[in-house]
Amino acid sequence: MEDQLTGGSLKTKVFAERHKKPWIHISLSTADPASTIRNFILSNSIQTLNIAGSRESKEPGVYEWTKGILFEALKVLD
Repeated sequence: MEDQLTGGSLKTKVFAERHKKPWIHISLSTADPASTIRNFILSNSIQTLNIAGSRESKEPGVYEWTKGILFEALKVLD
C-alpha cells in the first residue's frame, strides 16, 4: 500500500473531488489509521463508505490489513 494513488484508487479520488464528496487516503504509513478513519466518518457525517484499493492478488495481505483496520475503526461507532 503505497502513499501514491494509482489506478482505481486515483480514479476514486478524482470522482470524489469532482462530485464534492469527502475522501481520505489510508496507507501503511498512516499513523493510527483506525482513529483517522473514525474521525473522518464522524467529522463528515459519513453514511456510506466507499473503499477502494489494491487487489489481494496485487498486494498480498491488503485484505486482512484493511478488514482489521475497518473493524477497529467501526466497532466504537456502534
